[in-house]
Amino acid sequence: MVPTLFRSGALFLEIIAAILVISTSANTAPSFDLMPPEHYFNNPQTISLLAAALTGNTAKARECVAKGANPNDEGPKTSLYYRLRLLHYAIAVKNPEAVRTLLDVGADPELAAMGFGAAFQFVMTLEDTDMLNFLLDLRPIATLSKTTIKRMMFDLVIQPRPACLDLLLTHGAPIDCPDDADYTIMMRAVDAQDFELAQWLVSRGASVNVEAYNGVTPAYSVEFHLKKYEVGSSAHDKVLRLKELMQERGAVFPPLSPAEVRANRETKESLSLYQQ
Repeated sequence: MVPTLFRSGALFLEIIAAILVISTSANTAPSFDLMPPEHYFNNPQTISLLAAALTGNTAKARECVAKGANPNDEGPKTSLYYRLRLLHYAIAVKNPEAVRTLLDVGADPELAAMGFGAAFQFVMTLEDTDMLNFLLDLRPIATLSKTTIKRMMFDLVIQPRPACLDLLLTHGAPIDCPDDADYTIMMRAVDAQDFELAQWLVSRGASVNVEAYNGVTPAYSVEFHLKKYEVGSSAHDKVLRLKELMQERGAVFPPLSPAEVRANRETKESLSLYQQ
C-alpha cells in the first residue's frame, strides 16, 4: 500500500515537510518554520517586492508592481503540496507594515495558497490574534466574500481557536452563517461533540431555532447526543447544560424529527405558492 500512496521517496518527504512546517508545543501558539524568501520565490521582481514590503517601503513596492512584480506570487513552484504567497510570508514574520504594504499594492487576502488556505485562514492557524485583528481592520468582514467568511467560521470548529472565533464575531462575522447544508457553526460544534464550544456560541447569541436542509435542528442534535451518554457522565452533563441553555433561549424539547421538520416546511412552501 505504501508504494501505491507514495510513489517516490521525494514525494513522501514532501508530505512530511508540509506537516512539519507548522509546529506546536503544549505551552506556545503554533509557530511557522519559515525559510528565507529565496526558498519560496525565484522571481527577482517578487524578491524585490517582498524586500520593499518588509521594510514598509510602499513607494518602492508600487514601483516593483509597476515593473511587473506580482503581489500574489506563490512558491515554491516545485512544491506540490504547500506554498506561500507574499502576504503569508509577511504574516509568518509577524510584520504588520509588510502586510499593509502588500495589501496597498494589490495582495489579495482571500486568495488561497496551496496547503495553507487564504491569508485569513493562515493567520488563524498560527493563532496570531494581533495579526488577525490587524487584517480585519484593513479588510472588514463586510468587504469579504461569503465563501471566505464561511471557511473562516467553519474551520474554527474543525481546528478550534476560541480567541480567533471571538475576534471574528466581535468584528461582525454572522454567528449563524450556514454551510452548504444549512448547518450553523453551533450545529457543527454539536456534531463534533465540542459541547463547550456549542454552549459558548449559544451564550454569544447563536440561534437555537434554525433548520438544516435535511430537517435537523439544534434541539434534535442535542437530544440525539443526550441519549448516547450515561447519565452522570461528564459528556452527559455538558450536553444537558447545553440543552438547558437552549431551552432558556426558546428551543422546544422534545424536538420534531427531521422528517417532521421537512414535512412542515413543504406544507409552508405549498401554502406560499398557493397564496401567490
